[in-house]
Amino acid sequence: MLQAVLTSRTLDVVGLATSGEDAEQVAVVIGPDVAVVDYMMPGMTGFETAARIKAVRPQCIVVIFSALADLADEALAHPEVDHFVPKSDILKLEALLTEMRAARNTSD
Repeated sequence: MLQAVLTSRTLDVVGLATSGEDAEQVAVVIGPDVAVVDYMMPGMTGFETAARIKAVRPQCIVVIFSALADLADEALAHPEVDHFVPKSDILKLEALLTEMRAARNTSD
């Protein structure tokens, strides 16, 4: 389902990762504008992954996307997390990503 949203007609997926370490490597090699990170990935938490992504690509916007909706307050208080979206609200993720792309296009 997530991949279907991310590969919609308005978004460009430039990399996929199956672990925190993979996500860090994608940030190093590809330098994405936005990283959608699951909180529960092999190797490290989403917060640890966010910190590593921001360490190599500080301008990358990190969105934690998790089934653990009760993480919202903790995620938003985390300095390396820019947004939190619960997996139960995938339409919110699509809207957020579309909004970020529109904002980027108007600033170019």
